[in-house]
Amino acid sequence: MSRFIFLSVFVLHALSAVAADPPAKVTGIVVFDNCDSQYQGKEEYKDNLTLLDSAGELSFRVSGFNNAESIGSGRMIATDSTRSCIWVIENVGHRIRRFDFAGKETLSIHGVKGSAIAVDPETGNLWALVGEGHIGKGKTVVYDVKGKEVKSHDIPGWDIAYDRKTKAFWIADSKLTKVSAANGETVFSCEISTWCSSSLDIDSRDGSVWVAVRQHRDVIGSSNRLFKFDATGKGLAAVDFGEKFPFRVSVDQKDGSVWVAMMRSSVRRFSAAGDAEAEFPVEALSVQVDPADGDVWVVTSTETQRMTPRGELTKRVKHAGKTSQAWIAPLE
Repeated sequence: MSRFIFLSVFVLHALSAVAADPPAKVTGIVVFDNCDSQYQGKEEYKDNLTLLDSAGELSFRVSGFNNAESIGSGRMIATDSTRSCIWVIENVGHRIRRFDFAGKETLSIHGVKGSAIAVDPETGNLWALVGEGHIGKGKTVVYDVKGKEVKSHDIPGWDIAYDRKTKAFWIADSKLTKVSAANGETVFSCEISTWCSSSLDIDSRDGSVWVAVRQHRDVIGSSNRLFKFDATGKGLAAVDFGEKFPFRVSVDQKDGSVWVAMMRSSVRRFSAAGDAEAEFPVEALSVQVDPADGDVWVVTSTETQRMTPRGELTKRVKHAGKTSQAWIAPLE
């Protein structure tokens, strides 16, 4: 009898395990804003971190951050779906903070002056570009999942992105540098601007990288351009934007096309070869391709919009207030 009971319990347990639904994957878009026009002289600031689900519905909005305008819409947000967390770096608050997908803060690292962060999905370690805000100066600091500094590399940068294809990080400011995630060794480095980059993104299909550089009126030879390099650093494409500022770059991982937010004027799409395909007038602060379907999320000063590849608006979500700049990242 005891053997029969044991087998019955075992079978019921196995059947319940099969019948149980797997945990739902959380998807959506994270927006970090600069809604508070003040960044000094106050005890509390009102910049916000917002998570919108895949349908564009508000999942959470957390306030109390302190940000200010910067050169571009780089990666001040790093999402880690494997460990169900969202990292952010405040460029005025000088701290890195981590939140779960419900908006609860789970970690804070104080005293970090930096511009961008990215997660190593293999380890969960966070790579941060830190420094005093001077282009070409600073370093890359690596923190473990507990917030402890575990490595430091003498590589300055303004924006950073992880390449799943070659398991390396691309880092850009006036230089574009590729660094091995395993040992921090520099794989490739070259000058790309006499001033600075504003944003970069990776085509995970082949490990190629798109990077936008900015013009500065006081820096001779600086220009507004978009470059594409292959995984070895070979130049593949270059696009000249004239007087318009490229502020954010986002690659469609399905076909390698790339969207560019032209600061407060439009969003533009280019083919994987760098050929112009579309342009839609919108006062864009940032843009992000939706990993699920190729739609794009465009952030303006007043709202986050969902746009089809044909430029049709299908969703509009208001910010907590008017923002002068924004940073965006997908949950994948």
